[in-house]
Order: sequence, then structure tokens, then C-alpha cells
Amino acid sequence: MSNERLKVGIAGIAGRGKAFISSLVAGGAQLQAVCDIDLGRMNALPGLEGVEKFTDYGRMITAGNLDAVIIATPQYQHASQALLALECDLHVLSEVPAAVTIDECRQLALAASRSRGIYMLAENYNYFKSTRLVAELVRKGCFGEVYYAEGEYLHNVRHLVERTPWRRRWQMGIDGNTYPTHELGPCLQWMPGDRVTRLTCQGSGSHYRDALGEPFHQDTSVMLCQTARGALIRIRLDLVSNRPESVRYALQGTDGVYEVETWGNGWNRIWLRSLSSQVRWMDVNSLCLLDDFAARYLPEAYRNPPPTALKAGHDGSDDYLIQDFLAAARGKIPNPLDIHSALDLTLPGLISQQSIQQGGAWLDVPDSRAWVGKSLPIPQLQMTLAEERRAGLSIPPLPAGYRLRQYQQPDEQEYYTLMARAGFEGWDARRMQKVMPTLLPGGFFVIEHLASGRIVATAQASHRPTDQHPFGGELGWVATDPDHRSLGLGKAVSAAATLRLVQAGYTEIYLLTDDFRLPAIRIYLDLGYRPLYHIAGMQERWEAIFRLIHS
Repeated sequence: MSNERLKVGIAGIAGRGKAFISSLVAGGAQLQAVCDIDLGRMNALPGLEGVEKFTDYGRMITAGNLDAVIIATPQYQHASQALLALECDLHVLSEVPAAVTIDECRQLALAASRSRGIYMLAENYNYFKSTRLVAELVRKGCFGEVYYAEGEYLHNVRHLVERTPWRRRWQMGIDGNTYPTHELGPCLQWMPGDRVTRLTCQGSGSHYRDALGEPFHQDTSVMLCQTARGALIRIRLDLVSNRPESVRYALQGTDGVYEVETWGNGWNRIWLRSLSSQVRWMDVNSLCLLDDFAARYLPEAYRNPPPTALKAGHDGSDDYLIQDFLAAARGKIPNPLDIHSALDLTLPGLISQQSIQQGGAWLDVPDSRAWVGKSLPIPQLQMTLAEERRAGLSIPPLPAGYRLRQYQQPDEQEYYTLMARAGFEGWDARRMQKVMPTLLPGGFFVIEHLASGRIVATAQASHRPTDQHPFGGELGWVATDPDHRSLGLGKAVSAAATLRLVQAGYTEIYLLTDDFRLPAIRIYLDLGYRPLYHIAGMQERWEAIFRLIHS
């Protein structure tokens, strides 16, 4: 663990970097050194008395006596500067995007895996109050299964080319999405554990020219992205069109929808099934829902912002990300935007540049975890039934109008429909043929809605020994129709399958689940299942889950 009083250097102090000074000091860090190629502007900055100044980044890293560095330089320098710091075992907070080539991304992933320092991406749009709040609502299960999102960053920055000439090439000179993280960051934060696996990109053509008469890149680029879990994300970038600035997002789930514009008029609107049975928009601002939700779900810093957050840029998000970086560097919290999260936000933009050159071809997006030999996808959570809970296990009563029974052959198509509605795509006859031999006799439970004759919940008790559970029986494929949630059906059908495993004499009864399935995890905990810390990192993931459940 790093020294509590981290000694931090800032590269690019005369520009973006100066925005972080007050937050660093408030967080108990020591501003040890700063660096900028513009010595005059650096010397003119207040508050740098006693801070060592450099015009050469390499010298600051090797001679600055640092624990950590913040990289706030032009984007084409981010990767090379981060690589040097990581090789010196320094903690790194890098401005966005992480890199400008795929090879740089690969080098960053490998360097971060070797370094004793952490790498964190400074994607401040993930720290906006509305973004964090929706992320918490997703984790609470308020949106059901999320399956679609949109992100748009529409900001004419042609006027910045004269002041920051590097933008002419790296942001406005390459077709495709050259600045993807602001749009994609919140979307993937709302889809925890997911990533973009393939995409296509198209452009609108070039309609604007620079002072020399040369065309900028295509005005609007649109990426259509598919994720590992089957979700769809649409990402739009426009840095040159004549228009007011606007940043917009949307999220769609089986139980809710949210839309927001964070610039411009700054509106929020939402509909959640848990709040209203009438499917209609609720204006977040006029109904004070944002403040009400924040009081219930957000950390204290968002509910009562400290002075540094009130003064920080981007509605305080710059301060919140600095505090998280310091806490992660000190080992107090898991790294919220680690190297793989950073590259999950950066690589789609780089692949979009290839796609648009190939006429919008669908292309695969590399996973940086594979470059360092990490397993894909992220391992699921495991839970095992506590021994002391077996004896008293019973099936809770169902509400009127529902019946628990065994699956029957005529239910087949109805079962596929239920699984799709519950967010488990890909169920068909071939998959069913693979599953059926593992099921215990009398271990395939469904709940029927008597009025409609539809099956609306299900769970399976299976014989499924593994190396970790050599005498194991598994509770699996628990699903509830979104229209019939919050009635206790999921708990009843899970209890029935668990009881069948107990009656069959299994000494090890386990289940697999995902971090974001908080409603299901609550059910499993109530039934007596307990977390299994079976591989490195599981304890931290479970601690985060319990914080959400008990908040």
C-alpha cells in the first residue's frame, strides 16, 4: 500500500492539469512536482511555491521523487507517458482516451500488469451525479435487464485548433470516433461487467474546412456496438458541426428507461416500473426525484458536496474522480476505472476508425484481458448453501392466481419466451437438449399464471459436479417474467429447486450469478446461500455488492 501522503506530479500543469490541484491537496496528497513545455505559463500559476518544476516529463518521472502522476497532456502523449510511469512503478491517472493506436493499448495493458502502480482513466463523465445515480439504480435492479444505451458528444471545437494544434490531427483529422470515452463511459457504467465486442461505424461526410481550406474529418460519426452480453449501444461524435453543444445519454431496460442531456437545457426524464405502473415520463427535475434518489443511493460526497467539488469543473466530477484515484492508489477501494476498463472505452474508437475506412464493416474489438492472459469473460460469482440452513428450508406460499409445478413438454415454446423476456437470450431446442440430461428427476420447476396459462418463473436443480464442487448440485437458470416481479415468485421457485437438491442428498449445493443481479442475490442470501471467495478479487467484488445491498 502506498504512503498515505502520496507525492503526486502533474504533467500538463499549465493546461488541463491545473484543474486538479485543489482536489489533490484536499485529498491529503502532496503536490510534489509539475511539468509543462510552456515554462512561462507554468511559472505564472499561483499556488506552486515549493513545488519542483520541469519542462521535461522524463526527468520529472525519474528525478521527481513521486508516488503517482496525473497525465493531462495532449491525447497522443497519454500512452507513452503512462508507460514510462508504470515502468517506474508509479500510480497513473491518465486523461482520455488512454491511447491513439491499438499497439499502444497492448503495451499499456502489459505494462499495467507488471507494474506495482495502478492505472486509472480520468473519465470524468462517469462521475457526473446523474451518471452515478443511474448506475446505482441499475445495480439495485430498478431497470431490470438493461439491453440498449445511447451516448452522444456534440461539441464544436474547431476554434480550439489554433490554440491546441494537436487537435487538428488527433481529434478532427481522422475519420471515425477519435474521442469515444465521454460517450461510451456512462453507457458501460450502466452495463456493469459488459464490454463492446464488435461494431460498425459510418460517417456523414465532411462539410467544414480549416483555415488552409483542408476538410476536417467526417462531421458526425456513428458507431453501432454489440456487447458481450448481447446489448446494443449507439455512439455519436461530432466535433465540427455548426450547432449548440450537447451531451446526451439514454438507457433502456426491461423495467425502466432514462434519458438525459447534461449540457444545453440539461433535462432528465425517467420511467421505472417500480415507481409507476403507468408507462409515462417522469421529469426528474420537476418531481425532485433526482434529489430523492440521491439521498437514498449516492455517497455522502454527492449529497453534501465538499467545497472542492463545488468549485471543481464538470459539475464537481473532476473532484470525485481525484478522490477515487487517491483512495485506489492507497488501496482503500478497488480501482474504479482500471486499465481494462480504460481500454474498453478506448479500443472501440480505434476500431471505429478501421470500420469507417472499410465502408462500415462489422469488426471485432480486442479484449485487453486476453493480452495479459486473463480469463474471459469475467468469472461469475459463486454462492454455496450454508449447512445450517438445509434443515429448515421450505417453499414460501405463492400469491393467489399462481401455481408451482414441474416443467412439461408443451411448455417448451413458452419457456423460451420466458427466458428471453427475463434477459437470457439463446434458448432453443438445441440448448434444451444439452441441459435436460443434467436435470434431477422432478428438478425442473415453473410457476404458472393461472389466468393467462403462461409460465412466468422458473428454476432448475441440476447434477453438475465440477473440480471445485466434486459432489455438487447446482441451482441454475432462475428467471422471472418482468411483468410478474416483486411477488415472491423468484424466491419460491429458487427455494423449490434448492429443496430438491437437499432432498437428493447433495453435500455441496451451489449457484453462479453476476454482480449486477442484486434482486436475485438478495433472494439467495435469504435462502441461506453464502458468497464463495473462490478466486482472487472475489472478496472485493462481494464487498461492493454488500455496500449496495445495505445502502
